Amino acid sequence: MKFLKKASLAAAIAAASISAQAEMVALDDATMSATTGQAGVTIEIEIGGSGISVGEIEYTDEGSVSLQNLTVNNVTNLTQTIDVDASGNLLLGMSGVTGMQIALGDTAADTTGQYSAVALRSTAGETTELVNNLDMTLNLGASTTTIANLAAAGNAAALGITGDAATGSVAILANTSLEITDMNVGAFGYTVQQAETRADAAAYGGNGNGVIDGAEQTTADALANGSAVQISGLKFYGTGGVGTAATIEQTIWAKGGDASQGGGVYIQMGQIAGTLDIAGISMGGASIGSVKVSDINLAGMTQRIYGHN
Repeated sequence: MKFLKKASLAAAIAAASISAQAEMVALDDATMSATTGQAGVTIEIEIGGSGISVGEIEYTDEGSVSLQNLTVNNVTNLTQTIDVDASGNLLLGMSGVTGMQIALGDTAADTTGQYSAVALRSTAGETTELVNNLDMTLNLGASTTTIANLAAAGNAAALGITGDAATGSVAILANTSLEITDMNVGAFGYTVQQAETRADAAAYGGNGNGVIDGAEQTTADALANGSAVQISGLKFYGTGGVGTAATIEQTIWAKGGDASQGGGVYIQMGQIAGTLDIAGISMGGASIGSVKVSDINLAGMTQRIYGHN
């Protein structure tokens, strides 16, 4: 959703720029006075059943990690607001969304296993699969994000920003809530190439001639569309039980300099409170039971993210 917020803001700024260039009109004092204290911008977004999709997102260091076949759909009545207050803080708000669907990798409609939710790739292009599929349905609660102008006198203290966060140029305060009503994941699978290699191998019933025939193709498709570990019916909900949202609060800031000087991006969890409930876990096609982790609270945890050689 952060991507949507940034994209929406960029679109609004671009539209304003085009309009300003099309017709520039001098404003008198009375008109200028009337503009003071006006409300900000409201943006309404609808993503229908066909949704939006991204073929692949690839992060490359030497080898690479890729996320394939990302889809987002069933987003209705989503409203975003953009305001700037007197202290120069950028205020972003978002209404709640019910029944939002997100998926990565293979889907139920794909029988050939051509996608990986998370794939690992060498510099030579050799690819293996870490996560075969991931799909979830979730409810997002209303959220607020403040990008704080820490140059404004007293602003950090007024917003409760202390320590290293208060020394940055900006800090981002995010408050949201969510409930995952259903999530399914398959891990440790095969890419299409790996599945065909195994299906053709004599040790696994193939003819070993390097050519995938009908029976071998059926085996290969099943392998490529499966995974060694399967998690089904995962739910994440608030401390009030199923039907309530888990709350998430965090503060994000950055420090300049290299890693030895404390440089990097910091993420401090103000709160993340909820219950993780997994209906079923299977390994090698056999169920090993269910898991429930209650009353999770990660308040006070701080992460520092920086590059390394």
